[in-house]
Amino acid sequence: MAHETLATDYATIEDLIAAEVGAAQRSVHLECSRDTSRRARAAVQAAQGARRGAYLLEGEGGFDRDTARSYLRFFARLAGRDAAAVEEALEHFGLGSCARAQVVSLSAEQRALLGFARMSLFQPEICFCERPLMDLGAEARSLVLSWIGERHEAGTVFVTVGQPLREALLMPGRAFWEEEERLRAAELEETSDGDDGFQDEVRVCKIAAKAGDATLLLDPRDIDFIESANRVNYASVRGELYPTSLTMDELEAELERFGFFRCHRSYIVNVQKVARVERYTRNTFNLVLSDAAHTSLPLSKGRAEEMRDRYRWK
Repeated sequence: MAHETLATDYATIEDLIAAEVGAAQRSVHLECSRDTSRRARAAVQAAQGARRGAYLLEGEGGFDRDTARSYLRFFARLAGRDAAAVEEALEHFGLGSCARAQVVSLSAEQRALLGFARMSLFQPEICFCERPLMDLGAEARSLVLSWIGERHEAGTVFVTVGQPLREALLMPGRAFWEEEERLRAAELEETSDGDDGFQDEVRVCKIAAKAGDATLLLDPRDIDFIESANRVNYASVRGELYPTSLTMDELEAELERFGFFRCHRSYIVNVQKVARVERYTRNTFNLVLSDAAHTSLPLSKGRAEEMRDRYRWK
């Protein structure tokens, strides 16, 4: 069977949605402007056809006087679902404790989870979300990614927009970022046949990075992860991103001996900072860090086996 040739970029968001969502019925996740997000929504509506759709929009309002439970019961009736489905949605998204609270009194995170609970009632075949992980802490993010993974395995096509590329890469499907009025695909993973061995040599290592006009020399132990975004490489230290002129291959070579692992083509993680590994679909893995933000990083399928063998986790 011939391998499918995937487009690496698209001239317009309409072309991307038509090809990826309409023709290929493939999930896509976009780092893009608000205008492109708006156009993406219109394109998804055009491509939806007869498929059941669900939409989560940034800044949704209304229903403030309803309780979380009555809000979901209203949409359950529209979806032809019963009260048991409402209770299941409340439980799945961790909203049982605030089921009787008015929507207006919910936190931003709880309102976001309520939006996902609403969408889940429709068992959608196509789902559009604006900045889906924006207001979510680590636990809530895990609940949402778990649901997205379950629905993806069931055949739901997701289109998410407006989030950083790091978050786009956490979800099943293809990730794109906007540059110079084009939508460019995040680089595809390749299998590495390189030597995975470590040398016993010990030497000083400092990673040069910029902070304004100053050059910082970062201790590897202080770096949580390295991120490649929009053709610039950054070192993340206590929530701050510092650009570095080193390539990802150079950074990987320098940092590997200090316990760093190339978990994705665009990410190198300090394994000492990894708190847990999450799996949402057969091909979707995330690493959750122990930093203050409980940052999630993508772990590509091709590198998961190597990481499992190297660090002896099951």
